[in-house]
Amino acid sequence: MISSQINALFQQFADINVGVIGDFAVDLYFDLQTKTGEQSLETGLEVFWGSQPRASLGAAGNVVQNLVALGVANVQVIGCIGNDLFGREMLHLFHSLGVNTDLLHMPSENWDTCLYTKPNLNGQEANRIDFGINNRVYDAFFSSLMIGLEQALPMLDVLIINQQFANPLLTEERMYQINELIARFPSVRFVADMRTVGTQVFGATLKVNTAELARFLDIDHPDHPDVDWCIRHGNAFRERSGGPLLITRGQSGILYIDQAEIQAIDGLNLTGPLDTVGAGDTVVATWAACLGAEAVPAHALKLANLAAAVTVQKCNQTGTASLSEILALHQSHYSDD
Repeated sequence: MISSQINALFQQFADINVGVIGDFAVDLYFDLQTKTGEQSLETGLEVFWGSQPRASLGAAGNVVQNLVALGVANVQVIGCIGNDLFGREMLHLFHSLGVNTDLLHMPSENWDTCLYTKPNLNGQEANRIDFGINNRVYDAFFSSLMIGLEQALPMLDVLIINQQFANPLLTEERMYQINELIARFPSVRFVADMRTVGTQVFGATLKVNTAELARFLDIDHPDHPDVDWCIRHGNAFRERSGGPLLITRGQSGILYIDQAEIQAIDGLNLTGPLDTVGAGDTVVATWAACLGAEAVPAHALKLANLAAAVTVQKCNQTGTASLSEILALHQSHYSDD
């Protein structure tokens, strides 16, 4: 794959329609100072100082901002949002990216927008204070979301299915409804990234890391799973799920398995500090965009590998990868001969 082919793919990304359903959050980064010498007059407790607050989209929202960074102009989100200040920030972030939020609904007054705080204390992430972790979506409300999704699917090229929360929008039972839609809309490409319910996905391309693959198969995870381990157990899982498997291996690269072929690519040799948070979201977004553009797996794999290598070099943020950044990295690691 050469630079001109990368440019050609990005031109096609602008015309595809991608939906994202699942768990949306806001990541709030800020610098934290705990040794301030100030005490609260009301409580007598030491006051901590925060500064430089920076909000970005997290969880499934990070997939969305990665899609937009790749040049996907038509993105629709399907999920839940709270009627609170974090929900208003989430809407602002989505609208600033030009994302369609018509199917982002408010379940009830007792539903909190998910927020992950990311305090930076002396260069390290300190204890988080998270919001929205105990949310529950009632079945009747979920059914209304499914009606909206079913109406939207004929206009979509790709649907990304995301599950990250401990109390997710997409529970094991609700995945049966998603699987029915996967079977009913064969013209739509489906890509799933499921933290705990991946065994309930059938017919979609499932992205897993090696630890998730071992957990889904209920087997031991070796310290350094090699390609042979990934192929053997990936094929065992794929026979169950009936869909392709995309296995991320950290710095070792990415592996793709379907019924017709196996493609593998090594990770790039990167120097300097790395932050792997959100790299899987970058892989999912890039793979989905490539599916929408009908790229062959070998090209999709290389582009996803490059995009992830861009984002892991962005520390203390949920990074994204743009065309210019991907081309620069491609130029430094590959030849266009």
